[in-house]
Amino acid sequence: MKCLLDATSVKVLARAIHCLAKIGDELHIEPTENGLTLKTVNASKSAYSAFNFHLPFFLDFCHISENTVQADPDEDTVIKCKLPMKSILSVFRSIGSLDKSVETCTITLPLLEALLIIEFKCKHGIVKHFNLRYFECESVEAEFCKNGYASKFSCSSRFYSETLLSFHSSTQEVTWSLAMDQVHLSNHIDDEVDPSKCVRTEVTLAKDEFVDFNVALCTQVTFCLKELRAILAFAEALKLDLDCRMEGAGQPVLFSLEKTDLYSADFLLATLTPNLDSTATSSRTINNQKKNDVPPQSDVSKHSSPVPILRNKADSRTVSCANLQTTLMPNVPESPCHTSRLNSLSLIEPQLFPAMEDNLDFEMQPPPPKRARARYIFQNCLKATQEVREVSCEVFAPDSEGDE
Repeated sequence: MKCLLDATSVKVLARAIHCLAKIGDELHIEPTENGLTLKTVNASKSAYSAFNFHLPFFLDFCHISENTVQADPDEDTVIKCKLPMKSILSVFRSIGSLDKSVETCTITLPLLEALLIIEFKCKHGIVKHFNLRYFECESVEAEFCKNGYASKFSCSSRFYSETLLSFHSSTQEVTWSLAMDQVHLSNHIDDEVDPSKCVRTEVTLAKDEFVDFNVALCTQVTFCLKELRAILAFAEALKLDLDCRMEGAGQPVLFSLEKTDLYSADFLLATLTPNLDSTATSSRTINNQKKNDVPPQSDVSKHSSPVPILRNKADSRTVSCANLQTTLMPNVPESPCHTSRLNSLSLIEPQLFPAMEDNLDFEMQPPPPKRARARYIFQNCLKATQEVREVSCEVFAPDSEGDE
């Protein structure tokens, strides 16, 4: 792959990398015929993000990697790789400095060098060259249908950011309650914590404040706020509208944004399971019943819809249809103490190396313990007497002390 970007595109690319760095620890790079795709998945597999940069975004773009060592047209191929997020951040660390100094940027993925080569041509003839080591792997994709969601609403990213300013910086999860004419936001409080000792924040957004508002299912969805802040930081800097698509509780939320003909981005966030959400709701209603003698009321809407699935693109031919139709969120048994509240997206990890043949019977022997290795290495030292080898040689002088 080889692409050329101008100063404006470099700034957008840097902001996209900063956004992905706040979500995951590894950056997946996948060149295609239609442009360049950057993806990441967080450690808990509860958030998936993908930026798609289209051909008009680049001054020049070629998705095929050429053999730089020995030119051979038959060996040209497309490289799909990943690299640590810290290494790519070291190149695009300061967005303001890139905007002021960089004129053009060239990104190259040669075939036989296993390096991501980034070259900045700055003002006053200064050229900066970076070589980043990458790991070749298969592509990871999320299969989802934007038309399969029951509810969709969109508004400016600045409006979302101003709304989230009402919540404390330590707030980790936010509950979105959808109604036919409004959206209600509130900070999520676990059932283990006494609600009377926590600060409760609630914000109501009217229907007229949205650019597009289409809610077909009234439901409550709870997801993490960290990834949403990263999305808003990118969208607000570029003054983009943010589309939100939601389904029932326990099913992932899809945020998407788009710049016409230049780039687009999709963010898939996992939500709380209905069991955990209903358990927390029922416990709070029971506490309120004891205090106010009000009968509990619980209404959990259940709606079946196609669920997004994360899969390995290279293994799609071998995966059965039954596995592809499995639901994304596993059933979590109810228990008084939950260690993991958010669902995990069903992700098949990329393979760094090809799988071994099934007909090979190869058993991996575990390494011996440290004490056993030390005993084997120093076995002669641990013996009571060392072995003395008999050497046949002429004796010039007998022993001074003889046997009496």
